[in-house]
Amino acid sequence: MLSNFQEKLDQINGMMRELAGMIVKGAELCFEGFESKDMQRLDSAKEAVRGCRSKANEIDNEVIKTLALFGPEATQLREMVGYLKITNELVNAASNIRSYVKHNKALIASGFDLKELESSFIPLHRSALNATRYMEHMIDAAKSEEEIRTLYRHIKVEESKGDDLYSIVQKDISEMLCRIDLDPVDFITVLKLARKLERISDHAINVAKLMLFIKTGGELESY
Repeated sequence: MLSNFQEKLDQINGMMRELAGMIVKGAELCFEGFESKDMQRLDSAKEAVRGCRSKANEIDNEVIKTLALFGPEATQLREMVGYLKITNELVNAASNIRSYVKHNKALIASGFDLKELESSFIPLHRSALNATRYMEHMIDAAKSEEEIRTLYRHIKVEESKGDDLYSIVQKDISEMLCRIDLDPVDFITVLKLARKLERISDHAINVAKLMLFIKTGGELESY
């Protein structure tokens, strides 16, 4: 039979996975909206992450109450501290998804054709989406250290790819600017769009580092 403290830990971990699932759903809908140029799908992505901040606040309050009630030590305390930092990363990822929707809709409304950039944008989308999916799987206290390390490596690969692909988008849009009469506003919006995707992967790797800290200990880095 589980102790009251372990039941509380399991409850908080479940809430964390729900929050991460909202990010994954938002990222999936962003990708679908990009491919179909469907504003309604993009609006659905924004809706998917609408409650992220309130969910994060709920988790933080549960963590604080658990700290006050049980006074955990060592591994359990590490888990609590890690969760407090993870919620901030997930809220920031949700913010990037909302900004992505705003910029993508602006490009669609302006009539800007992203077709020439699909060869770099589609892999960038997939990299961000893969990173968030691995991140969601990683937020599971029941996973072994080996599983956590494997998922961390997967996310690290996707985050690294995201950095490279963002640079490629920058190069591609700069070349377009030299060849055609491109509205500077659209140029800047495209870069912002790519940057938001790259940042989503950044938040995923930050969560991965925190989950690794929770599982293995060591020094807690500032992100």
